[in-house]
Amino acid sequence: MKAKFLYYLVFFLFSFQFCGDIERPPLYTLFLTPNLSNNIGVVTTDFGGGGRFKVLNPELLISYPGLTPIHSDAVARFGNDRVYVLNRLNRDSVQVLDPNFGFQTTAEWSMGAATNPADIAIVGPNKAYVSLYGSRILRIIHPLTGANLGQIDLGGYSEPSPIPDNLPEMSGMQIVGTSLFVVLQRLDRNDASGYFPPGPWGSLLLEIDTITDTVQSVYTFPVPNPIGKPQLLDLFGESHLVFAAANRLGFLSQIDGGVVAFRLSTRTFRSGFLYSENAAGGDILGVQIKNEQLGFASVLDASFNKTLQVFNPSNGQRLNTLLFIPSSSDASLSTILLGDDEILYVSNTQFSQPGVSMFDTRNGNRLMTPAPVSVDLQPYDLIQLK
Repeated sequence: MKAKFLYYLVFFLFSFQFCGDIERPPLYTLFLTPNLSNNIGVVTTDFGGGGRFKVLNPELLISYPGLTPIHSDAVARFGNDRVYVLNRLNRDSVQVLDPNFGFQTTAEWSMGAATNPADIAIVGPNKAYVSLYGSRILRIIHPLTGANLGQIDLGGYSEPSPIPDNLPEMSGMQIVGTSLFVVLQRLDRNDASGYFPPGPWGSLLLEIDTITDTVQSVYTFPVPNPIGKPQLLDLFGESHLVFAAANRLGFLSQIDGGVVAFRLSTRTFRSGFLYSENAAGGDILGVQIKNEQLGFASVLDASFNKTLQVFNPSNGQRLNTLLFIPSSSDASLSTILLGDDEILYVSNTQFSQPGVSMFDTRNGNRLMTPAPVSVDLQPYDLIQLK
């Protein structure tokens, strides 16, 4: 790894001398952003002109001064010892950052205009899938070179509305063994409200064989409109995929969704909710579960108050509220992440003091950060850097 770093450093110094890239971060950031497996990657944004990828050290409670520029609307994944940033609508690209090179950009691959990439699922060093929210095509690429390896047309799974839009709204993905699970929200873009509501046809979970690149099975969500990245974890003694299925939300909000779990051993959804919007009192926009007794949800109620709630997945009961942000505040809770260190990381986007809040789930969910750890801009997405 040392030789690799020195190679990249020489390459960077040469490029720095002879390139006029005005977006290049300061040279010193290469030495101040170490690649540590317990660090947390933070996608930040100014909700306008751009964003930055930052790195948070949970032991020191600081973020490093790296300034890698990314799109203002982005999410990220980690795999193959790299960070993959999904620059979404109006940039429509996959941007690759190298942790051994100060998280600088080593490649960026266009996915096509207006394709709106939503997620990337990495099979291994030679194959990855990119879900495109604005397209019917699931892209297959080489995760090291960006070369096009093929595609899967999912347009046939779009919603059968009176005026089909042929876009299945593919979003979050998760690889389990040789299966790729892909979420299809199937929203109605032609609805008169203009807010892309879910319809009576339901949302789908597709299972694709990563060896043959063919759809093996199709499962219907018990409630539509699953959002965010699926969480893979052992629950009730077996492996599950867990989703926040919000149904109608935002300006169409209704108390009609909840947290659902897909049992991988039987390829069926568990009956009922692990946590319902009735119990939460609003739209569940994000979920992270630690075990059968402890889960966390970010919730937006009808008055646009935001809460970070604790619940019991075994009985669906609300246990506590860790954060309350009134509608009068500009802040929101965009992402929550339960790290391998059992710390709950929360993107707190309050404009007066944006940053990442941390709760120790090993110690009664104790707040570790009286003030959010600053990441300069507004934190939007969180990933573990391993």
